[in-house]
Amino acid sequence: MKLHSFTLLIGSCILLFSCNESKEKKEITKLVTEWQDKEIIFPEDLIFTRYGQDAIQYEMPESDYKILLYVDSIGCTSCKLQLHKWNEFIAQVDSLTSGSVPVLLFFHPKDKRELSYLLKRDGITIPVCLDENDRLNSINRFPSRDDFQCFLLDKDNKVVYIGNPIHNIRIREMYLSRIAPEAHTPTTPSRSTIVQADQTEFNLGTLKRGNSTTVTALIRNIGEVPLVVYDTKVSCGCTSINYKKEPALPGSSMEIEITYNAEDPGYFHRTVSIYGNMDNSPLMIRLKGNTN
Repeated sequence: MKLHSFTLLIGSCILLFSCNESKEKKEITKLVTEWQDKEIIFPEDLIFTRYGQDAIQYEMPESDYKILLYVDSIGCTSCKLQLHKWNEFIAQVDSLTSGSVPVLLFFHPKDKRELSYLLKRDGITIPVCLDENDRLNSINRFPSRDDFQCFLLDKDNKVVYIGNPIHNIRIREMYLSRIAPEAHTPTTPSRSTIVQADQTEFNLGTLKRGNSTTVTALIRNIGEVPLVVYDTKVSCGCTSINYKKEPALPGSSMEIEITYNAEDPGYFHRTVSIYGNMDNSPLMIRLKGNTN
């Protein structure tokens, strides 16, 4: 990997977590350095399925590049996957590369029925691997952070880039520019802006189970270039987000509506991550309260 690309990758990963402390930056830099050019070993006799149900015959094709996503069984599967966005990304990869770059989805599921439902719901038609014994992870020992469990691999299965292109637009652009340098035109603004949120933590009080409440986070663009929100991520499927997709010009504001559906009884603390061309991306919004 060229030094310039490696430097960009570290910078993108640091932006992914909005790390202002040197310790956090060092940890991320160390992680990226450890995985640079590391070969991913695939177990033998892998079983691929359609929608996580019926086994099919599938052999990983030989290609100049592969995109590998590993999903562990920890946390909210639906929140982590965001399969509808992967479906769009897979279509974009196929379009730019004429289908020559395979996307490999490996799951270590805690609930096969839920995964099967999610795959069907979001139209994931490519073969996927249900690695119930977690063999792929046991051999390679992937990072524990889910944002670092996705890789762009070369023809020898060595890591070119590490990072999730669904959660980070800069990493997405790096993946696409590498696999389709002539066909892909980067869309990421080269300049960032400065934002100021009126409120980043909301106390929702006590909610009745089954009820929902909506709050509005106001983000002011106090920088010199338009604010563009690339993506949002929630820590739980019980939270949804709505906002206008138009850029917020300098001096104007953007409203982010966040709806929380009270599910499990007891104390809750949810987070919403807002990714954009801002110096402190992602901007974190927190919701807390109690459900009875």
